[in-house]
Amino acid sequence: MASAVPAQTIDADELLLCSILHRTDFALQTNANPNVWAEEITSMLHSSAVTLPSVELARRLVSHFFWNCHGPTAWKILDVAASRNIIPPLLLLALLSTRIVYCRRLQPIAYKLYLELVKLHAFTLETHFNSPNNQMIMESIDDVLKLSQIYGQKDCEPGVVLVEFVFSILSQLLEASLDDERLLYNIPEIKPRWLSNSHDMDIDVPDCNNRMHREQKEWLLRENTKLAIEIIVEFLQNKMTSRLLSLVHRNMPLHWGSFNYQMQLLASNSSLLRNLKHNANTLLSLMENIRVGVSHERNTKSKLESNVVVTPTDQSYGSSWSSLWLPIDLLLEDALDGGQVAAFSAIEIITGLVKLLHSVNGSKWQNTFLGLWTAALRLVQRERDSKAGPIPRLDTCMCLLLSITTHVVANIVEEEESELIEEAERGPSNQGKSKQVLGKRRGELITSLLLLGNSQCLLIPPQTVLMEANQAAAKATKFVSRNPVGSGYVESLTMDDLPTNCSGNLLHLIVEACIARNILDTSAYFWPGYVKPRSNQIPSSISNHVDGWSSLMKGSQLTPGLVDVLVATPASR
Repeated sequence: MASAVPAQTIDADELLLCSILHRTDFALQTNANPNVWAEEITSMLHSSAVTLPSVELARRLVSHFFWNCHGPTAWKILDVAASRNIIPPLLLLALLSTRIVYCRRLQPIAYKLYLELVKLHAFTLETHFNSPNNQMIMESIDDVLKLSQIYGQKDCEPGVVLVEFVFSILSQLLEASLDDERLLYNIPEIKPRWLSNSHDMDIDVPDCNNRMHREQKEWLLRENTKLAIEIIVEFLQNKMTSRLLSLVHRNMPLHWGSFNYQMQLLASNSSLLRNLKHNANTLLSLMENIRVGVSHERNTKSKLESNVVVTPTDQSYGSSWSSLWLPIDLLLEDALDGGQVAAFSAIEIITGLVKLLHSVNGSKWQNTFLGLWTAALRLVQRERDSKAGPIPRLDTCMCLLLSITTHVVANIVEEEESELIEEAERGPSNQGKSKQVLGKRRGELITSLLLLGNSQCLLIPPQTVLMEANQAAAKATKFVSRNPVGSGYVESLTMDDLPTNCSGNLLHLIVEACIARNILDTSAYFWPGYVKPRSNQIPSSISNHVDGWSSLMKGSQLTPGLVDVLVATPASR
């Protein structure tokens, strides 16, 4: 006789979600502090080893709240859950957009709160790239918005989904704004996609307008439309999202053409736009900037291909490889010009773009790092023979290569390792012992630099840094040859001290910059080909400094290098 299935066999994940929803209902009933709710839910998820942010919890919360209990506390809970990485913010926006945008007239307050969440999370894309379950998040966004069906993409690549997501959220707001101003259905050329194909049209949406005066309702609807237009402008203006939109312009011309037509219609006929801070001229100017940016990108690609010799690295990855990272070239050019003061530092902007391209291109980190190094080296090579102006551009290029680019790479490497350390500290096996954790990105950095060594034409140092490159090569040579480290010899070397076959290049300077940032160590000196054979590599003048005290007694000048030798070597009696 078959026995009854015990209650304990119910799916543990389902039990956890039911328990979370029960706690959430209690928080709604008692109007609890959302931060207290977040602490409790985070503890429950961690104790059950659930990877955060949780895709399934996002789906359950949105389905649970709309439209049965979507009061102020519910919105605060969603905001806190997204801000504290309990649920994926971008997936939350996707879920809410399919429920709220089409019924914004029935639920103007909900639409306003949704717009505020878009402002909060849609312009910090770089913070969402490195979730451990990023692939699952992007697949869920694709499923919710039906992106593969709409744009005809067969493969659900995370980077492609990200581009389509941004374009879709923007298109929704554009269609809604045109509809609010009675401009959408009067033009036969316009076929609205998002307002007529909502995936939740069968849901019975309550009408909150019965509790509002007509004047109050009309005022709120107008304010919502104004806010939506302001967000549209921000999408076009923000450096990260505008670059994503340029990818749409370049790779999806049919969809961009329809979008551009709608944008022109809004700029020409919107009555609300005339009274906003960003008027029709601003809107058209930003659209033109994207068009010009794509054209400039194509011209820059031609310029790069004509001015920079194709490297072995480019050949091994195919002729289109370098074009994947061309936006980095453009951003470095912008940073070099310095025509405008950015709201964020160059390091933050470049870091965000590198993460974005890593996701969009679906590449390994070694290829991403290689693309970044290559772009910075291209900039140096383009400026090495340029005429000097009031401000030497070559010095700025070297700063971008050795300081800013190295800092960007260090941030990306250390970010992963910090997460690994935090994860290890939370683990049950942790006994309070702190030890260094090396992430995969550090290894991929090494691979990228080894590959970069094949691009000799990019590594030729400008004359102004030739001595420093040679000194870096001499330092590595001396280390490999088991000479004393830190004796000050390298720092005191001059061009006359260096043998003709101890020549350095920009890779030696990059490696030294990475060692200074503690993302490489001196094991790099033993990379194949980094140091040439030992014969005649050590400057003959180094041996003359070994007996420092004898040199001093013979009247040698007290140089910093000699001081180091005297400190490190006891005087003989």
